[in-house]
Amino acid sequence: YAQLHAQVRAMARLLHDRGVRKGDRVALMCYPSVQHVVALFGAWELGAIPCALHLRESEAILAAVLARLSPRVLVYDAALADRAAALRARVPLVTYGIAARSELTPPGADCGDDPVIPDALAGLEPDFEPMPIAPDDVAMIALSSGTTGVPKGIMHTHRTQIESARGGAFVFDANPYASMINVSTTAFIGWYNCTIPFLNAASKIVFMAQWDAKRFLQKMQDERATFAFLVPTMWRMLFREDLDNYDLSSLKKAGYAGEPMDTRTMGLVRDKICSNIINIYGTTETGSCAGGTMMYNDDYRDPSKQESVGKPFLNADVRVIEPGGAVTAEVPPGEEGEVIIRGLSVASQVWDQPALARRIFDDGWWRSGDMGTLDADNYLYLRGRIDDMIISGGINVLPSQVEEAVLSHPAVSECVVIGIPDEKWGQRIAAYVVAKAAVTPEELKAHVEATDLSHYKRPRDYHLVTELPRGNTGKVSRRLLRTQLAGK
Repeated sequence: YAQLHAQVRAMARLLHDRGVRKGDRVALMCYPSVQHVVALFGAWELGAIPCALHLRESEAILAAVLARLSPRVLVYDAALADRAAALRARVPLVTYGIAARSELTPPGADCGDDPVIPDALAGLEPDFEPMPIAPDDVAMIALSSGTTGVPKGIMHTHRTQIESARGGAFVFDANPYASMINVSTTAFIGWYNCTIPFLNAASKIVFMAQWDAKRFLQKMQDERATFAFLVPTMWRMLFREDLDNYDLSSLKKAGYAGEPMDTRTMGLVRDKICSNIINIYGTTETGSCAGGTMMYNDDYRDPSKQESVGKPFLNADVRVIEPGGAVTAEVPPGEEGEVIIRGLSVASQVWDQPALARRIFDDGWWRSGDMGTLDADNYLYLRGRIDDMIISGGINVLPSQVEEAVLSHPAVSECVVIGIPDEKWGQRIAAYVVAKAAVTPEELKAHVEATDLSHYKRPRDYHLVTELPRGNTGKVSRRLLRTQLAGK
C-alpha cells in the first residue's frame, strides 16, 4: 500500500504536468489492473473527476461520451492504443494521452509519444500543493450500463464514495486478511463496490482483465480468496466446469447482484462453493453499499423470503410508490409499485443532463424504474423493469417468474423471456434458452407446464440459441435481444 500511494502521487504529478486541475475530467479506458487504480486515485489526488469508459461500446458511442465529458486527458490500456488514437482524432478536446500496462498489453505495444505507466512514474514527485477537496465535490462520473444511445453520466461525490467504502467493508467482511478476485469491468459500479471497500480495509485485491470461468476458479484457489462476488450469469458459467479440481475452502462469503438468481443456481452455489450467501440490490445511481437493499445469509432461512432482495442497508430507505407518483405516494405492503431508494451513497446529479436529473432524483430519492413490493417485514421483492413488462391479452406479465420456471430444467444454463409482437394478443411470450445439455423445445414446454406457473404466463415459443446478448456489465440484456430480433 505504501508503493501504491507513491505511484498515486507520481500519477498526480504526471496528470498535473499535462494541465489537469481540480474539476477537470480524466477519461479512463483501461482493463482491470493495478494501473487503472493508480490512474483513478491520481486523478482524485488532484480533485479531478475521473470517468471510466465502457470498453464494449462502439467507437461512435465512446466518441460521443468523450465529447460530452470534454476530458483533458485519456488514460488508456496500451492494448487499446489504436482505438485511443482514433478517438483522439474524432474528439480533439482530448489534449493528452497516457498509456497503461495490464496483463492484456502485448509486448512492444506502440503508444507513440504517450508516456506509459508505471514506467513513466519513476522519479516523479508532486511539486505542488493540491487544491482542497470537500466531501460534496464531484468525485467521479459513473456511466450507466444502458444498451441504447449515449450512456448517462451519474455524478458521485467524495462523500458517496466514502460511504460506499465504509458500508462495503462491513458488508463484504473486508479486513487486512481478506482476499478478493475482482472480475468487474472498470466502468461498472460493481468494480468500485468490489475495490474501494477492500482498499479501505487494506485487503488483497487481484484484478482479472477479462472474465474466464476456469481462470477465475484457479485464481480463487491460488490467492486463497475469502469473498467472491459475481452476477448470476457468471455463477452459472462456473458450474460448466469441474469444481472438484479446485480448492475453494478459503471462501467465507459469496455474493451476487445485478439480476435475479434462480433457485437451482442458488442451491448449487450453496452446496458446491460457499454456504454463506448474500444478495445486494443496488445500481450505478445508488452507489450500492450505503443505498439499496441486502439479503443476509440468515434471511434465507425463512422460506417465505427466498425471492426477496432483502431489507434496506444501514442508514438507507426504500419505498414502493405508485408508478410515476409523488415520493410520498406509498402503496400498501404487498401491493406492486415503483421502487425508490434513499441513502448515504445515492447520487443526485447527471452530467450535462439536468432535466433528466430532476426527473430521476427527487428530494433525496432515486426513482429506479423497477417494479416491486415490500412485505410487512420491510423485505423488498423485485418484479422486473417497468419497461420489461410483457402485456399479453391485456394482462401484465413480468419475465422473472417465467424465467425461473424455464431455468428449473436441469438442461438449461441461461434463459431470457421477452414479449414478441402478436396480432391477436398484442405480445406473445417467448423464451430464448442456452442449454448445457441436449433438450428440445417440446421438452422445455412440457417441463414448464408441469410447474406451478400460471397458464397465461407460460411461453408460447421456445428458441434454443448458442448465446444471449450482453450489456456492458456482462448481464444478459433483454433490450439488446429485442433490438437484434427487430433487425431480422
